[in-house]
Amino acid sequence: TVNPKMKMKHHLLTLILFQTSPLPQSKLRPSLTSKIFQVEKESQVVEDDLSAAHQLVLNLSASLQGQLDLQSNASCAELSNGGWKGKGFSQGLLGLAIVPVLVSAGCLFEAQVLVMQLYAVLGQNDTHEYLQDILVLIKRGKERDSSHMSQRHLRAVIFNIHQLAEVGEKDEGKVGRRGQCYGWVRVKGTRLLGQAAEQSKRLCLEEALQTCGSLGFQCAGVTQDGDSGYYHVILRPGSHVVPSFNSESWIQTCKVRSVRWRRNGGPQHQCVNEKEERVYTVVEWIPAVSTLYNLGTAVYYASVSCYDTAKERAIFSTVDLGTDALMAATGGTAGVAGYALGAGLKTGVKAGIKYLLNSMKEEDDLVVNQNSWENGTITVQ
Repeated sequence: TVNPKMKMKHHLLTLILFQTSPLPQSKLRPSLTSKIFQVEKESQVVEDDLSAAHQLVLNLSASLQGQLDLQSNASCAELSNGGWKGKGFSQGLLGLAIVPVLVSAGCLFEAQVLVMQLYAVLGQNDTHEYLQDILVLIKRGKERDSSHMSQRHLRAVIFNIHQLAEVGEKDEGKVGRRGQCYGWVRVKGTRLLGQAAEQSKRLCLEEALQTCGSLGFQCAGVTQDGDSGYYHVILRPGSHVVPSFNSESWIQTCKVRSVRWRRNGGPQHQCVNEKEERVYTVVEWIPAVSTLYNLGTAVYYASVSCYDTAKERAIFSTVDLGTDALMAATGGTAGVAGYALGAGLKTGVKAGIKYLLNSMKEEDDLVVNQNSWENGTITVQ
């Protein structure tokens, strides 16, 4: 049961959130009455979410008792404000990673606030499910050691991370990126999905590479058309790389720069984030939490054009999961999000996170339905 004082706080908070106050019903117009009814309905939803978040945090606190030895003097404010502003996929990953840390540090209020934010991104039921999965992984201990480290597949993962960062910027209405291209990375066992450039005929590899190169940064690369020996030229916007046993991709190597400017006209190049690094030192050894956090911050750093740091965090994620699992999760998420922002982005975020958590829980590699990526979804079998 919810403490009466806490329930009163919840009620007061909902009134503040919606800025409502009781009005004499006899003097209300019908239109105003319906608006007040809608506000009261929304207020009740918020109050129910607050109660659910409060109970979830209490349950996590009991379950995590003695599980994590943080060995940190970081304050609740420092842990809850890590200096990153994640969007979409990174927001979900970072939120899920930090909630158990806040709870273990005794920062229950901050944990509840973060849970409420996760409700908005993932929904209440999925937030609870994902946090329970993370709790199981924390209790199990060290993630399974992955030996599936491929430098070329790592390049595909980093390409997907850059694409996720681009989706987040578009969702905020920001200008995209540009870059200079200077070479190719051949990645066997993958398929590059996205919008194909118009072709008057079927292209062999050399012709496809030449066509892609002439398009510059707007071209992501070329991908094999099954086992036919012909290739499609794939445009960069919305493209993503996924595992595929009977195909190969050639990703165009480009030096990326973000077209994002401050109000005073100067570019943003702030890649030393002391707030984030302080949180990183707390979470880097925590099972499951560190993996989600590393991938979430990889997307964040890519979104602010800090590509060296983004690559470093991506590498740390592959140590626990392997490049194929990360390629599937990031590629699938970018693919779903590329079909539509808003609802499409949220669907991709939830599917990607679920795939990651399943990958960490399973002893064997997951089998992923590759055909489902064509339609912008991830199906985990």
